[in-house]
Amino acid sequence: MQRKLTAIVAADVVDYCVHLGRDEIGTLTELNVLKQDVFGPAIQKHNGRIIRLMGDGSLLAFNSALGAVDFAMDVQESMARRQSEVSRTVPIEFRMGANLCDIIHQEDDIHGEGVNVAVRLEELAPPGGICLSHSIYLQTKSAVRENLLPIGERQLKNIADPVFVWRWHPKRSADGLDMPGTSPKRQRQFRGRQVLDPQVTALLVDLHMRSARLAVSDAFDQMLSDPDKGCGLTMEDIYRRLGHKLNIARAMLDPIFIQGVRDIRDSTVEFGETPQSMAAFISNVFDHANTSYAARLLPQIQTILQADEPALAKRVMFMNLAHGFMRQDMVPRVKSMIKFAFVETA
Repeated sequence: MQRKLTAIVAADVVDYCVHLGRDEIGTLTELNVLKQDVFGPAIQKHNGRIIRLMGDGSLLAFNSALGAVDFAMDVQESMARRQSEVSRTVPIEFRMGANLCDIIHQEDDIHGEGVNVAVRLEELAPPGGICLSHSIYLQTKSAVRENLLPIGERQLKNIADPVFVWRWHPKRSADGLDMPGTSPKRQRQFRGRQVLDPQVTALLVDLHMRSARLAVSDAFDQMLSDPDKGCGLTMEDIYRRLGHKLNIARAMLDPIFIQGVRDIRDSTVEFGETPQSMAAFISNVFDHANTSYAARLLPQIQTILQADEPALAKRVMFMNLAHGFMRQDMVPRVKSMIKFAFVETA
């Protein structure tokens, strides 16, 4: 037996028994086609391996957290495309759960609570969607944050500790808002760089932090102005509202890119071959330092909104919370980690 950090994906067919009852032969035939045309190529592409493969579900293991999440998203996007191409009255859909955990490998099988977490997350996922544990979110958020929404801590069946869960679906949210941390995609081709003076870079960081504080304050005031004073807001609602305001605050940094940044987790490691958005970098530093923006801040905001207190008292509680989250002591560290900043010129 051997212990190993592994990314697990659990997948299950939605309403499998219903499909069999309607068309047993057709369902089994289509599932075999999906395994060959969709699952097989995606598993190979992302270097995964099948642990268990049952009639209505499967369990897969990946050495890379990003490989596991990319696999799940690729499959669900392929399934969404097939729905518009296949003339089946009730399309086959999958739910998926993904978790990063330390598990026991024994011959061709795996064991451990983390495997059960992936299975329980799959049960929470919407048809055609994925639920991610916070552990795998932390390792993949910079690459796949778009369309991710937090649904909060969930007490999963037969799992001792609650798990903070993120939800993803290939269909973009109805409001079309970008989530916090997403950076604008550059459409133009650039030929040169105008490097900014270090004092200007430091000033931009200070201005951004001030704008972010005003943004979250404004978002909270708008929540309090709801007819129910924000008591009925879910974590997804709070996340969207904060994200919308923070994206507006980040707009001034959209043209600014940085290079030569030291890795947040290991200050001895250098990276920066690819320019990075200054706004995304600042967001990631604070997110990491606070053990995730959503996992700590959102549940506390929801608790404040639901408290039996006057609006003024709630606002004081929120400002104390925001002050602790947006740690001023992090600002010098952010500035020191930026080797140089620049704007690109045509």
